[in-house]
Amino acid sequence: MNEEKIQILVVDDNVDISGLIAIQLGEEGYGTTVRNDGDSAVDVLENMKIDLLLLDVMMPGKSGFDVLEEIKKLKKTENRDIPVVMITAKSGLDDIDRALELGATSYITKPFRAELLISKINELLIETGRIRE
Repeated sequence: MNEEKIQILVVDDNVDISGLIAIQLGEEGYGTTVRNDGDSAVDVLENMKIDLLLLDVMMPGKSGFDVLEEIKKLKKTENRDIPVVMITAKSGLDDIDRALELGATSYITKPFRAELLISKINELLIETGRIRE
């Protein structure tokens, strides 16, 4: 049986970071789509099947928090539940609380270890039934 590749959307305005994450995810066998701003991230979420979202907070245009609000709307109108891992330099408790209240599944601060990110992604994909152990 040919299973579809897991699709992960990487959204970070730092093209070096988003590119490195995409390379790492590709090496793990995941399909990736990269966007560098919140507006284009929302377009992707509305038009593609995305299994997991890696999302920065501080971006031009729509912030990561704004994107989380848009995901809430998609969840209500289209019954789509997308796990979201925030990856950001904002490490304050208020930022973490806000992200989790808006629906983020997990929160990782920059700088981060690639192994931690991959482990968190695998854990969330298993928890949500998108992949099997």
